[in-house]
Amino acid sequence: MTEPMTARMLSYSSPDGSTVESVRVALNELAMRATGYIVSTREPAFGASYSVVVDSGGRTRRITVRSDDLHGERSLTLTRSPGGPWIAESVAGSATQPALRDAVDVYVAESAFSASLPVRRLGLQRTVGAEAEVTVASISLPDLNVTPVVRRGRTEAITDDGVVIAYSGPHGERHMLVDGDGLFVRSEGLTERVR
Repeated sequence: MTEPMTARMLSYSSPDGSTVESVRVALNELAMRATGYIVSTREPAFGASYSVVVDSGGRTRRITVRSDDLHGERSLTLTRSPGGPWIAESVAGSATQPALRDAVDVYVAESAFSASLPVRRLGLQRTVGAEAEVTVASISLPDLNVTPVVRRGRTEAITDDGVVIAYSGPHGERHMLVDGDGLFVRSEGLTERVR
């Protein structure tokens, strides 16, 4: 018998309040469904929504992202079946994404929550010294361009406040804090969970 999913509501804010995110996440071990909303008043100002489905192995199987700004509305769905390629669907049509062949996880720009996906899949929140290098399918906002991005993470400490993970990617090195479920809490100077 499958255990029911446990739902949580998470909210994040940038230090100046110019970008906020709210997400409902339902968890069952590594499986997850999440629906989130992002609003940014930075230039260019935009709004976005996303829904993501993660299978029982922690692998992202589908994400749909919608964004709107002064220039219009956009939508993108990335889907991957076990052993198959990523397929992108948008108003332009449907196409396989061979550049994403090494990506198991996705990352949505401006989404603090999406940093949780590889952490949870790899269990980095469980063991000090655990480390990994992953390729993510990175989705930019508001234009929804998708590119493969390599990120590295290493668990440095487990504290009363959460789990400290050093991570690096195209924008340099930082530390983030995640909770015991591997869900993002904060990255100093960038964004922080407010609820």
